[in-house]
Amino acid sequence: MKNKELEMQSPQDMAAQLRCPSGGQAVEAARKMNEIHGTLNRQCIELLQIGPGDRILETGPGNGAFAGEIVGNLENVCYTGIDWSSDMVQQARSLHARLIASGRVRFLLGDSESLPFEAQHFDKALTVHTIYFWDDPARQLAELARVLKPGGLLCMAFADRTFTEKMPFAQFGFKLYHAQDVTALLEDAGFLVHGVRQIAEASTAETGEVIDKLFNVILATRLRKQPAMPDSPAKGSPCKAN
Repeated sequence: MKNKELEMQSPQDMAAQLRCPSGGQAVEAARKMNEIHGTLNRQCIELLQIGPGDRILETGPGNGAFAGEIVGNLENVCYTGIDWSSDMVQQARSLHARLIASGRVRFLLGDSESLPFEAQHFDKALTVHTIYFWDDPARQLAELARVLKPGGLLCMAFADRTFTEKMPFAQFGFKLYHAQDVTALLEDAGFLVHGVRQIAEASTAETGEVIDKLFNVILATRLRKQPAMPDSPAKGSPCKAN
């Protein structure tokens, strides 16, 4: 499908594809998102300062476009991507068959609200443009804290509410945040926030309108003592059309 066809979707359909790429539009949706999100992904990779032997977790990687950059040529770096879109996991496994065969990369189908890993399994984690779709941000962050080693790093990147709330698709299933909102959530989940990088961009819409964009990149460390989290009711499948 051509770019223009994706852009001509209704705001509701676009929101559904951003949340969980699926069906005939999934491949083009992933390609477009990777193109737009490249700067933020690379900011997170840079801030994590990945070194030999690191175990890396990415939640919501889509088709895992940046997995190769994450593992690079470093020795014994292992990357795990977990996504709730079966179409994206299938595409990621196809695109990265060689890395998967090397044992350095794997892609799993799952929900980051209940991560299928033992405690303190990973050294570092990243998640880009996912927080809008979390039903329970406190629980999501508690899970990330649980699977990170004490002192492990988490990098989050997301669009600031300042401009996202102006986007027509954002009214369909998006929860929007300012940097200070996410900083507070991280601290409540037992992370030490090191700071916020803000990236300002301008783009031109099909209508000719200039859109000012603001993105946040937050780096945080998992502290040794974690707050207890109450149980929450089970959720349905997140891959539902809005």
